[in-house]
Amino acid sequence: MSLFSNSKNVTVTGGNFHTIAGNQNINVNIQRDDPAQRWQNCVEVFDIVDSSHRYGIDYEIARVKLEVERIRLLEWGNAVGFGTEDSNTSTFDARLDRAEIRNTVLRLLGCVHHVFEEAGRLQERYGLHQITADQQENELRILPLAAIFKRAYAPLIRSSKDRQSNTPLPQKKLWAIRDKKKFEDMINEIRGFNDSLDQLFPDIKKFTTESIKADIGQSDDVKALQSLQEATTGGHDEISESASVRLEAMGVTTITGSQIGEIPRVGENTIEDEAHLDEDNHPLRKLLQSADSLVSKKHLGRLTISVFGPDRYSAIVRARPYWDGQDSDSWWGNRDKGFIHSTHASFDLYFKKPYTRRSRDVSFDHTDEGSVLLDVECHSKHQNINPGTVTIEGFGLESWGYENAFGKPRENTILVSYAKMPEIQAKKLLRRINELSRGAQKFGWNPTQEEADLKEFFGTALTTRFGGRDRNIYLGDFYSALNRTDIFADFTSESLISMHWCGPRDTVIGIWYMLYQIILAKELALRIGSSENSGSYSGYTPRVLSALIVQDLWLRNVEIVLRDIRIAPQPLVTPENRIKAEVFKDQGNEALKNGQWQKAVDSYTEALKIDSNNAVYFSNRSAALLSLEDFDGAVYDAFVATRLDPKYAKAWSRLGLAELKRGYGNKAKAAYERAIEVAGSEATTLMKQGLADAKAKIAADIKAINEEKDQEKKDRLRKDFNDQDWDITYKTYEMHSCVHQQQVEGLLLFAEKMTWPYINEVRDYAEDVYGNLRSGGSCSLHVLDWLFGLTLPGKWMSFKIMATLVSCTPSISASLGTAEFYDCGLVLPKKSYWRVRTVLGRVLGCLPNVVSLCGWVGPCVIPIEFIPPLGDDGKKKPRYIHINARAFSSTMGYDDDEDGVIHLGRRRDYVDPLHLQPDEDLEDWIVAVKDDDKWICPQPPQREFVTCRIESIRLKKLPLDVNVATQQANGTLTDAEIEAKTKYRASIVFSLDNNEDTVIYTLYTNPVFVTPPPCHSGPHSVHARELSRYLKDVWMVERLKDHTPEDFDDDVMIINATGNGTELLARAWCAERGKNAVIRRAGGPCFGCSVRTAGKDGLGVGVLIWVS
Repeated sequence: MSLFSNSKNVTVTGGNFHTIAGNQNINVNIQRDDPAQRWQNCVEVFDIVDSSHRYGIDYEIARVKLEVERIRLLEWGNAVGFGTEDSNTSTFDARLDRAEIRNTVLRLLGCVHHVFEEAGRLQERYGLHQITADQQENELRILPLAAIFKRAYAPLIRSSKDRQSNTPLPQKKLWAIRDKKKFEDMINEIRGFNDSLDQLFPDIKKFTTESIKADIGQSDDVKALQSLQEATTGGHDEISESASVRLEAMGVTTITGSQIGEIPRVGENTIEDEAHLDEDNHPLRKLLQSADSLVSKKHLGRLTISVFGPDRYSAIVRARPYWDGQDSDSWWGNRDKGFIHSTHASFDLYFKKPYTRRSRDVSFDHTDEGSVLLDVECHSKHQNINPGTVTIEGFGLESWGYENAFGKPRENTILVSYAKMPEIQAKKLLRRINELSRGAQKFGWNPTQEEADLKEFFGTALTTRFGGRDRNIYLGDFYSALNRTDIFADFTSESLISMHWCGPRDTVIGIWYMLYQIILAKELALRIGSSENSGSYSGYTPRVLSALIVQDLWLRNVEIVLRDIRIAPQPLVTPENRIKAEVFKDQGNEALKNGQWQKAVDSYTEALKIDSNNAVYFSNRSAALLSLEDFDGAVYDAFVATRLDPKYAKAWSRLGLAELKRGYGNKAKAAYERAIEVAGSEATTLMKQGLADAKAKIAADIKAINEEKDQEKKDRLRKDFNDQDWDITYKTYEMHSCVHQQQVEGLLLFAEKMTWPYINEVRDYAEDVYGNLRSGGSCSLHVLDWLFGLTLPGKWMSFKIMATLVSCTPSISASLGTAEFYDCGLVLPKKSYWRVRTVLGRVLGCLPNVVSLCGWVGPCVIPIEFIPPLGDDGKKKPRYIHINARAFSSTMGYDDDEDGVIHLGRRRDYVDPLHLQPDEDLEDWIVAVKDDDKWICPQPPQREFVTCRIESIRLKKLPLDVNVATQQANGTLTDAEIEAKTKYRASIVFSLDNNEDTVIYTLYTNPVFVTPPPCHSGPHSVHARELSRYLKDVWMVERLKDHTPEDFDDDVMIINATGNGTELLARAWCAERGKNAVIRRAGGPCFGCSVRTAGKDGLGVGVLIWVS
């Protein structure tokens, strides 16, 4: 079907197509070899979509989203040279001379143009319908962002002036947006093509982004900037933020629909709606609509919480905030949610990054990766910027974690493949690791080569079902392979990664299997990260995800370098023993002359047993081994001879010959060149001929690679040639960190932020530790992991950074050692530090001058009392403390008798009092709802002037676990080991200025505290029908100790914590009574939204702590 209804006006001449819309001539000109012309056609064809300003602000914003993609395409084309006034190939980016790049560009531009080419697709797939523009519309091109991007539009305007002047305006045909959702599909497709063009020229992407930002920074058009900000939120956040910054600089800080445009929304009904206009005009329906409109206005910007899960099949829980009538995924919405952000590159290790590329219509939550909970705190949306509290999303993660640990057991069967893998030489592993770390070629450009690379290491185990058609079809095979336990590590099961490449060989997989696992995980990462994956496959486990994380860190942070082995000098032999050794040497020489190769080897070996410092013995044995065709042995002996006597030319020559016999031309050439250099004028004809042979071998290898027609053989020849550089004969490998300076800087920053009392010690140790390590020194494996940036995120990273900090503090490291558990706190003589997800981390997070960083809360400068008391020496001793506090469900929830699962979210027995109740008269309900006098703004608790002080933290030692007690009685555990396994119960002693007696709260449980984001356009009024839930007794902190379960009304308990220091007491009360809570502080939601967030129709925690 033609794009335009008048198909007879389409003419074809040669390879050029001219599509005519009425009398509007748009030059499509699809020449096969002219990317500049094809780009020009693409940026022009956007004109056929109407500006949409007549249909309402939502439609206008949708059109601006499309225009943003045209701007991106314009900027890209200008950057590669297509937009110059005298455009010719000499001005194009040099990469376009490469056939594969040029052809890819042509295909992508063809795909962009193809989106606009067929009327049926525009109508049915993209939700457009054809209109005729009026005279005024035709006087200007459709350039919604012309006020901002004058420079980018210049070539577009320049090319179309003549054509516009010859076009009869009344007959111009345009396409208008009818269905916004379908139109989004069109935008997303073009965005994908633009992304692909950016990926072809990564450096140009940065240039175009800066150009767009520069244009925004110079614009003074408020309406255009507001439209641009609104349109790019969530899709192009860099552009959105730039527009926001510019608006703020101009004194415009709030974006609303009325500010963007005052044009009323008309023509919004679709054709399908027109059949029901009579029904819509029913008087009662109009009353309902007016009531609904009033409620919507009252609720605009109101904070609403959505919680889903778990269910009988899945433990997953998701929680999200929404703002009634507003976009919850907007840039400023995410800004308000209180997510924490990394402040240093080394702290990025605390957060998990995504590895799965998803299509734009699929949420990350619905991918295989999004369905795996590696660790609660590794998610960037978990913790709130207020220490000890979580976000709304974090509450969902906490609930998910609880359900995983304590919820209903669920069947989770996965397939594990123990298929036989090919035996791979070390040199091939090292070569492939080097290739992957360099990432020379973008994945997806050469599928044949990529498949050959995979097959080289994993045979047909992962490729039997590929067939060159669908890459996603065998992702499950990758999962099955990575889940095997015989040769691959489970990195989640321990805190050390370096253990696998430098730990005891009988307890770890070793360096070679680890590299093998890294290669497999990288091959998976390439496939899930380069194409949109729509399917779901069994077996994506935390084990698989951890392997993806480790491969990413290893390939970015670690460099493997091969060094010649060091030959340690042996003690000098006595003259008598030297005579004996010479006798064996002479016997070997005689055997060598007579062609008795093995006898010669044996004689030289006996000589070496006596004198292993003699280069001649090694060189001669090398010659004998060459005759036996033991080329590896010959290479090793010749190498040792060159190390014992670097000026021994014959040894260098024999090394060259041995390497040549192995087929290693590059190494043979280097050895012969060294032999000739050492020999100088005495260089023999054999040495020179050997060098010539080595060069001939290299040339022959390269020629064979270039002339081979069979791609599989060609690939094998190329890899064999490159493997020479990674042969480990007479080599040893060294691991070099690419990030050690960054990691030391991050460790010192962490110590500074935490006001670590031993920071000078840490600086002295940490600044030199890597240099000492490179010089042959040693350090703890936790320090090694940290220096190489190797750690899983979340609790593993948190544990790692503190273990490293302690290890870099010599005065305490020996006695303190490493914590027994991930959630241990650390008590020093005058300060303490607590893990963020432990009860003390959560309760003490609101102390003044306490920070939360990398999973640690501190420093807490509160006296610590031990029960039973410690002696003077014990008080001075640093120690890890493992707090015992019971976990409990994160919500009131409700039971489902059918599946035995405690569900979260809105209670089934909750009935919103504002809704029409059973047996209530509809007209009476409408009248009540529309009565403006019945809408009331509930008042928050008044400020209290009570002061609460924390006197001390008490740590009561609990009885040992029965197994530990038995080991203690048997004497199989040391005192230090017993202390490491001891648990403590924490309590906090408070004093109130209006109470003579202290108050003690024992922290039996580990609650979750939630800081909600602010509502918008508040405070929000509530209807008199629902006012009762906001007019209830507010509990003062001094009365909390007297609170009993009978005092709960099965909805929300409100605690007034506006006094100085009272928030901490309220948190401690929650920990004693087993209550989660919503904490509202300055800048948070209004009182009504806060109560709803804590109530049954929100998170269901049942407690609201009102701080300010």
